[in-house]
Amino acid sequence: MSRVDKFNPLAKGSAIDQKRDSLRGGTSGKAVMSEPQFDEIRRDAINFGLATDVLYPMSAGKEASIFLALWNTHPIILKAYRLWATPHKLSTTKGHIRESSGKKTRWILGLIEDIAVAEFDILQNCYNAGVRVPTPISRVANYLTMRFIGDEETPAPQLREVALQDPEAVLNEIFDQYLLMYRDAHYVHGDLSAYNILWWRNKPWIIDVPQSEAVNKWSDMNKVELVLRRDICNVLRYFESYGIERDSEQILNIFLDAYIPENLRNYRELRKEGLELL
Repeated sequence: MSRVDKFNPLAKGSAIDQKRDSLRGGTSGKAVMSEPQFDEIRRDAINFGLATDVLYPMSAGKEASIFLALWNTHPIILKAYRLWATPHKLSTTKGHIRESSGKKTRWILGLIEDIAVAEFDILQNCYNAGVRVPTPISRVANYLTMRFIGDEETPAPQLREVALQDPEAVLNEIFDQYLLMYRDAHYVHGDLSAYNILWWRNKPWIIDVPQSEAVNKWSDMNKVELVLRRDICNVLRYFESYGIERDSEQILNIFLDAYIPENLRNYRELRKEGLELL
């Protein structure tokens, strides 16, 4: 995992260490955490050097809120992972093993920071592989910034909101982009649909990647296959409204022929009876 943390003066510790210490009034004692509101998020983003201003909230998902921010005069996206209104839960008995240190923590911000780090890494790896995703910019604690996809302060529409002139070509381009993500960056998206594809400058842009999973020698290829099939079917289902029909299994096999980790190439032969029906 990358440890991009722009605000990390060594004499004072990391950003989350400083946030914890400020909440409990020193380096010891109990820190009382609450869900950050807009003013606190804006103050953190500016103090951490992530943005020069935060303008307003744009949307809220199940685990994070999205804000339109500025770096000087350039619009960017600020994503703030929530601490409590989130599906990610921290067990007070088991705790969480930090990716950076391998040590256990029961500090909620430590868990949420690792989730933000994972999304930053996915975006970075996809961008490096040539996938059209929002370019990651920086990350501090539970915040990350990325390229704003749109014109001036108007965000690009979701694919479902656009009437396509050449839907066949767009469908091909979406699967070309997803193939790059899978074959070259080695990720399955996990929630690919017309809701998580933006349409900007006559090109599809893949967004919302935090649930994506790496495909490597430790992966469960049966699960990878199920996720790929679901993503492919979701996209095809949308394009049926344009009268386009494709064989989802044929597309799935193109993906699997392009990349399977070397040690897992025979996974289908080892598949448990009945699993192929899922």
